[in-house]
Amino acid sequence: MMPEESTSVARPISYLMKNDSHDITGATMGRPHPPVLGVIIGVTPGETDSDLEYAKAVRAHSLGVQTLTDVTTNSDTRLRERILASLDIAFGMVPTYEIHRRIKREDQEARAAVMAVLDAQARAGVDFVTVHASGTLEMAQRVRDSGRTIPVTSRGGAMMAEISLLTNAENPYLTHFDDVLDICRDSGMALSLAGTYRPGSIADALDAAHLEEIDQQAELVRRAQARGVKVSVELINHVPLHLIPVYSELGRTKLHGAPFGALGPTPTDIGIGYDDVVGAIGATTAAQHDTSWITCVTAGEHCHMPTIDDMTQAVKYFQIALHAAAVARQGDCSRDAKLSEARNRNDWATMAHLALHRDDASALFNSLGYHEGQACTMCSGACPLVRSRVALNGKME
Repeated sequence: MMPEESTSVARPISYLMKNDSHDITGATMGRPHPPVLGVIIGVTPGETDSDLEYAKAVRAHSLGVQTLTDVTTNSDTRLRERILASLDIAFGMVPTYEIHRRIKREDQEARAAVMAVLDAQARAGVDFVTVHASGTLEMAQRVRDSGRTIPVTSRGGAMMAEISLLTNAENPYLTHFDDVLDICRDSGMALSLAGTYRPGSIADALDAAHLEEIDQQAELVRRAQARGVKVSVELINHVPLHLIPVYSELGRTKLHGAPFGALGPTPTDIGIGYDDVVGAIGATTAAQHDTSWITCVTAGEHCHMPTIDDMTQAVKYFQIALHAAAVARQGDCSRDAKLSEARNRNDWATMAHLALHRDDASALFNSLGYHEGQACTMCSGACPLVRSRVALNGKME
């Protein structure tokens, strides 16, 4: 299903993602600024712990990642507290998990649960919260009875849909959205509108459920902006490569200029074990087409909890993707050209200095024992770069 064409494009809105009480630099979100790169961390009891997830956060920060989203599913706040106290990075939470637990397991009244969790996170200095506010009760009922390949791929979205269906009541985020906005406005905490019905299979991209939710997200964006709340939309997930620009156009024309983001995105579902590569391919296209927030996916995104090395590898792949997208958007090949000039001279030290990941390049070249002017082992004595230099100097070897 293709969306109707629209020619109305609102002026892009940008903002600094930073809680008023959090003493950090913050991340500038929105066009025309470069895309922000984010990583997901968090404690899943029995699979990982706060020490390991904190180590991931430190590594991500050292690699230049600009946002961390904590998807911890239990009530342990140690990870949040350590990151907020020690790292200069925009930090976000997914309050849905605790809200779901309070409503379903502790039988807490819905508004009280929403307000208590959001207020505590705002007071703690959390810079953004990802909320599943755009999935309505009617949507949940329709999707439940639909032929969607994967009805709901969002963990938090499934929790909100479960609450709505079990209680036959509207999504509590939506019912109390004005109260949510008050907390965000008063604290400077940004609002990220998650996609409950974002496609979990490329076969579901641009289906009726997601298009309806995008319209709902657009209305929530309008309400947030009217109240002076910093807001963005999680827009692109499992989407074939040729439809990523279509989603981006929906973001530009429907979301009132708000920044929109992508998880990956994932342009094919069959790259099991290599979803970091798949996601980086999608990220190149998404970033080329105005996506403001790119969140990494790891190699085993749909299979297992990532290790710190899995996360590191994914970040590096995505950084390469964002550089390629920047070259495509801006036409600036100067850094690449300088590296190519050094390659033509077999100048390994300069190549390492200009590489996107300098330490990795230096370690590689050192392990191979290369010195300036030496051909690499790929061509060795048949190196065309050496051969052309000799020919240009009028000598034959």
